[in-house]
Amino acid sequence: MERPIPDQAVRQAFDFLHADDLAALQPELAEVRLAAGETLFRIGEVSTLVYVLVAGRLAVRKMTGFADKMQVVALLDPGAPLCEGAFFAGQVHEATVAAVEDSRLVSLSGEKLDLLKDRYPELAWKIVNRLLYVSHLRLRKSSERLARVL
Repeated sequence: MERPIPDQAVRQAFDFLHADDLAALQPELAEVRLAAGETLFRIGEVSTLVYVLVAGRLAVRKMTGFADKMQVVALLDPGAPLCEGAFFAGQVHEATVAAVEDSRLVSLSGEKLDLLKDRYPELAWKIVNRLLYVSHLRLRKSSERLARVL
């Protein structure tokens, strides 16, 4: 069975995968396009998809604790995964994410990851390992920022 060839932007966003792995993953991905200013999701919405930013830029906003004020806590560039917790049932978004400029993402559901786990266990592990690594880096940066503030 012939698989679609991923475009250059998708290949760059998944640069941690070999071409064969990416070709196996590509049919399971859904594309999402956002115009500048458009919201991908809001705080409190159920999280069911993990995203990878392929092109554009996204702003992550969180509540500040002062009235209904929100603050940008991160700007995401191509290659950045979002919503890693969506692979765990019952998760809700703890931030609002919107496009700073026209953006393109791909998404993967927990159900699709389970299918990949059965058909391509090494590929599923590479994806989960990457998400864990990025989560680790983000936690470390947050801890460093908190230590400087305190």
